[in-house]
Amino acid sequence: MSLLEMALTAVLSGDYSREYFAELAATEYNGQNRIAKTVTAISQLTDQNPLIDLLRENKDEVLLALRNRADRTLILSSLIIAKFEFAYDIFTLLGKYFHVQDQVVTALITQKMSQKYGSNRSLPNAMNCALPMFIEAGILHRPKIGFFEIRKVAPGTAIARRAFDEAFFHWNPNLSRELPYPSHPFYKYLEEV
Repeated sequence: MSLLEMALTAVLSGDYSREYFAELAATEYNGQNRIAKTVTAISQLTDQNPLIDLLRENKDEVLLALRNRADRTLILSSLIIAKFEFAYDIFTLLGKYFHVQDQVVTALITQKMSQKYGSNRSLPNAMNCALPMFIEAGILHRPKIGFFEIRKVAPGTAIARRAFDEAFFHWNPNLSRELPYPSHPFYKYLEEV
């Protein structure tokens, strides 16, 4: 997530390029292929993200919000959710189960996600990509292997909340933006302020 945050800051400042992303990736990873995959992922999550126009329009507020832990969590999670439908689906599924229980096990997530995505080898691979990103962003916690807990977040700035809302509406374009959806599982992660 630190790479994503640095890349987002560079994109918002206009100081980014694939070469810069490669330099960032090289600080964390070895090997040409791994670095190339990381550059692609960083690019998809930042300059090719559906939320990037909103974040650019509110650049100063976003850069300030990234200094706050809760807002950073919401903004980075929103980038992941807005870019990947699978991430939205798993995030919402977990929110549904966190409504009735404190922990959710991997087997339940796999079972429910396989109803939409099938039960081939790509499902656990996608889960092993999305879930660690949410853990590192700080919105999920894994107390032990195979168990996940929610980490509720209270937005401290309007832009963090707006980014979160926009990630929701990106996958729900037919819902009215006039109405609040606090009972939707997606919003289970927000702490009441």
